[in-house]
Amino acid sequence: MYLKSLELQGFKSFPDKIELKFNKGITAVVGPNGSGKSNIGDAMRWVMGEQSSKALRGEKMAGVIFHGTQTRPKAPFAQVTITIDNEDGALEYDSDTVSVSRKLYRNGDSFYMINGKEVNLKDIVELFMDTGLGRDGYSIIGQGRIADIVNGKSNDRREIFEEAAGISKFRSKKKEAEKKLAAAEDNLSRINDIMGEIEGRIGPLKAQAEKAEMFRVLDEEKRKLEVSVWVHKLNEYMSQIAGYEEKLSAVKKEYEVITQELERIEDDINDSFAKSAEKSELADSYKNQIHQVELENSQALSKIAVYENDISHLEDNILKLKEQISESNSSKYYLEAELKTRRQELEELDEKKAKQQEAVDCKEKELSELIDKTALSDKSVSEAGSFINELYMKKSEVSFRLENAKNNLSDIDEQIENSLERKKQLEEHSKLSSKELKELRESKGKADENKQELTNRMSGLAKLLETRNTKLSECRKNLTDTEIQLRDVENRIKTIADLENSMEGFQFSVKHIMKASQQGRISGICGTVSQLISVETKYSVAIETALGGALQNIVVNNEDSAKRGIRLLKENRAGRATFLPVTSVRGNRLNMPQLENEEGFVALGCELVKYDSQFEGVINSLLGRICIAEDIDSATLIAKKYGYKFRIVTLDGQVINAGGSFTGGSVSKQTGLLTRKNEAEALAKKKTALENSFTELKQQVEKLNQEVSKYTADTERLREKLSQVNSDILRFEMEIKRVSEYYSDYENKLDEIETFIETLKNKYKIVSGDIDKAQTELSEIEAEISDNEAKLADSQNEQAELKNKREQLSEELSQMKIMAAELSKDLDACKLSISQLEETIGDSDTDSGKLNDNISECEKKIAEKKELIFQTKQELSGADEKIAAAQKMAEQAQREHIELDNAANKLRTKQKHKMDEKETLSGQLTRAEEQKKSVTAGFDKLVAQLWDDYELTRSDAAEIAEDIVDITVANRRLNELRGKIRNLGSVNLGAIEEYAEVSQRHEFLTGQLNDVNTSKTELEKLIEDLTENMKNMFTDSFERINANFKKIFTELFGGGQCELILTDPNNVLECGIEINVQPPGKVITNLMSLSGGEQALVAIAIYFAILKISPSPFCLLDEIEAALDDVNVSKYAQYLHHLTDKTQFITITHRRGTMEEADVLYGVTMQEKGVSKLLKMDVSETRQMKLE
Repeated sequence: MYLKSLELQGFKSFPDKIELKFNKGITAVVGPNGSGKSNIGDAMRWVMGEQSSKALRGEKMAGVIFHGTQTRPKAPFAQVTITIDNEDGALEYDSDTVSVSRKLYRNGDSFYMINGKEVNLKDIVELFMDTGLGRDGYSIIGQGRIADIVNGKSNDRREIFEEAAGISKFRSKKKEAEKKLAAAEDNLSRINDIMGEIEGRIGPLKAQAEKAEMFRVLDEEKRKLEVSVWVHKLNEYMSQIAGYEEKLSAVKKEYEVITQELERIEDDINDSFAKSAEKSELADSYKNQIHQVELENSQALSKIAVYENDISHLEDNILKLKEQISESNSSKYYLEAELKTRRQELEELDEKKAKQQEAVDCKEKELSELIDKTALSDKSVSEAGSFINELYMKKSEVSFRLENAKNNLSDIDEQIENSLERKKQLEEHSKLSSKELKELRESKGKADENKQELTNRMSGLAKLLETRNTKLSECRKNLTDTEIQLRDVENRIKTIADLENSMEGFQFSVKHIMKASQQGRISGICGTVSQLISVETKYSVAIETALGGALQNIVVNNEDSAKRGIRLLKENRAGRATFLPVTSVRGNRLNMPQLENEEGFVALGCELVKYDSQFEGVINSLLGRICIAEDIDSATLIAKKYGYKFRIVTLDGQVINAGGSFTGGSVSKQTGLLTRKNEAEALAKKKTALENSFTELKQQVEKLNQEVSKYTADTERLREKLSQVNSDILRFEMEIKRVSEYYSDYENKLDEIETFIETLKNKYKIVSGDIDKAQTELSEIEAEISDNEAKLADSQNEQAELKNKREQLSEELSQMKIMAAELSKDLDACKLSISQLEETIGDSDTDSGKLNDNISECEKKIAEKKELIFQTKQELSGADEKIAAAQKMAEQAQREHIELDNAANKLRTKQKHKMDEKETLSGQLTRAEEQKKSVTAGFDKLVAQLWDDYELTRSDAAEIAEDIVDITVANRRLNELRGKIRNLGSVNLGAIEEYAEVSQRHEFLTGQLNDVNTSKTELEKLIEDLTENMKNMFTDSFERINANFKKIFTELFGGGQCELILTDPNNVLECGIEINVQPPGKVITNLMSLSGGEQALVAIAIYFAILKISPSPFCLLDEIEAALDDVNVSKYAQYLHHLTDKTQFITITHRRGTMEEADVLYGVTMQEKGVSKLLKMDVSETRQMKLE
């Protein structure tokens, strides 16, 4: 099998119909960048089923259609056809030649064809499967695919290996089997759900059917007897009500007379009490005045006593202060006399000390001057001796230096001349090296800037790629989890929808009516009660229990609709059903507001459901008199308190019936009609949320995939550029190093020679100067030695005289200092005594002043207190007259208050007698009203119960009631019937028909369940067999590819080591594939550390290894050798020839080495902008290109 031709029309840059014919061997497609040569590779991908517009280097699939130029219109469609020689039957298609076509119109219509016959994409995929061809095979390899082999994740490399192993078809079959298995499991889940629904009902239905007939007989007898008893009770209630009304009328008249008399007495009492209160308040006012005046008198007398006591204390203080002043004056006189004596003594001591200190200072000055002279003399003698010795040593040194300098001067002249010649040569070499080094550094600087820019861009792309890959993995996992949840929810929704559509759980009669309504055979049907109400999940069990079979009652518009429904059921023998006409059903709610205060009370049943307002009467009739309680304990307390007058249902489905019976036990929370409806609504909301989440995650995954591919391609392009820049930098660095070393060497030598010349010149000057200086210095030293020896003799004589005089002055000064110290001590003692005397006298003066101030202050306070006593006594005069007048007025008001109180008490006694009479009449009136109310309530309750239980008015009941001879016997029989019916529990009248229908459905589903289980077992066995075959095939193929890879790698790289490694050998079908390579002379720990060319060569070696064990009939190679250098391009092209015996190669290239090895060349040009043209070159022309 090989590719015979490729035909394009309207595809990308090929608007005209063109055909490329291929022979066996190597065909090269060449052309400049932008000429459209890669569009030929895109055409091959597209016709073989590629669905990604990105893989075709476009944004949308419509982008493959020629979009027109300034001179050419847009093409209406794009069409590509490949023709394959199939004489060997490699393709499973009954034809020696197979033609595959793909066509796409601008409106989006597209189709595939095989040999002119329209087919599906799936047929194209299956045709090429396991041949290496196709969109997912390895027959079309581009630069991106080569990069993916090396740079991609280990798991992403599996695709090409699986295609080579020939397991793609098996994996496709496995996926199809797994889908079927998942569908079988979904079906199994739905069937089990439905079976669970049915099995939960079939048992109870059987028991209900058996009770149905017994219930009908008992209920009919109970109905007739109960109506007769209630009519009898109603007649008794009416007689009692009439008697109570007569009694009430008489008592009310008497009650009104006493009420009027009591009102008059109350007015008189109020008047007396008001006047009495006024007099009492007046008396209290006068008493308060008296008390206030007495209180003020008492306070004034207290103040006077306090003031007088303060005056006494102040006078005592004045006497004490005067005594203290007298004592202080007497002591002060003696202290002042002592102070005067001490001051005279101090003046004498100060004078003696000053004279002594003056003598000491003079003597110290004299001694100091003598010491300085002695020191100078000692120093002068010492220095003179040392200096003379130094002069003799210096004379010897100068003589030696003078002789040595004369010898060195001639050598320096010769060295300077030789060094100047060498310096000239070094300057010429340094100038040339500096110029070359500057040029090299400028070139390297530009390359470094380019490298840094490329490195920064690659680093940024690497971080972006890592971030996107991490986020992509998270999104893919979330997408899978969401898809699983969505599938589970959809399955459950479908199950519930099946149950709803088939009205699973409804009586046959109800199903019959609803089906007839849907078909238009009966009108006026609103729906079943369960369909017309909604309830919160937490109340659903309680409401389902409260309604029971009433959930299946059918609500209709009016009585005529109900009649039509009944007639339809009778005509079709479809059983019985209860109809609730909206126009006639009028239920009353339980009117007990006090229930809301009961512990555990939730609400009335009708308050917990939602419904259209037009059905309010129906809902009230069903749930208006049913109380919902939290639990059985709360329900029991409420029932006892209200005498078991109404039905109570708990949240968990336990029931206390009116009359006191209890119904309860376990309740299924999954099978009720309302529960199912609530679950469906909840699932619908959950499905919408999951679908939105799934769509959002899918969009995120697509977006991230596009970003990852883009960043990967950008990274590869930058890596190639960086590799070239690194090579340039390395070359520049080597040149710079070489030239720098030369330049540095020249500069160092030049510096050295310049320094040496300068040193020699300086040395010459120094040596010449040293000779002149040494001669002068020698003469001076000899004269100086003579002078200094004479001076030394004079200084030694003067030194001895100064030492004797210094010792004499030191003795005299010591005696004078001792006398001065004794005078200082006496002077300090005298000063201390004077200071103490002055302090004592000052304290005495201060204390006398303070004492006189205190006396003045006390005298001032005495005068103030006397003035206050006088003012207070003035205020006390006239208070007694005020008290007498107020006392008289208070006594008069008190007498009048007592007289009024006595009159009011007499009226109060009369009022009490009348109140007792009124209370007696009120009790009679209340008892009569309560008795009438109780009888009336019983009457109303019976009338309501007639309607609630039997939908009969009082007149209707009277017509069908029978006469009651003995009410006791009738009640006894009625209780017996109620007990028997109550013992039956809830009864489903349509249970027999429904039981038959459910049994038949159960039998059908059981058969289906067995079929699905059998299918599931077979699919699991098929998947297991396919998995085992795939493992064996993949393992064998992988080992052979690995062996070939090692051999080819060594040939292409000229040595080295390599290996393909499975990341998890125990899971060969899912694990990743790692690539370990060690090129000769390198130690590589990561493929990314290889250069771009080395990475491409590794990928090509793997690709050739795959073709060795599983050769593809033909391969299209799109510039996969672009990253290789010329030497490796030649190796690559030559190796292609080794594989042409089994594989036909079409290579798109711009590398000379590849073109030279081609058997046929196609040239693509773009003479007209946007339009590609094709040229074919024969072998002779190709050979001529090689020679050139």
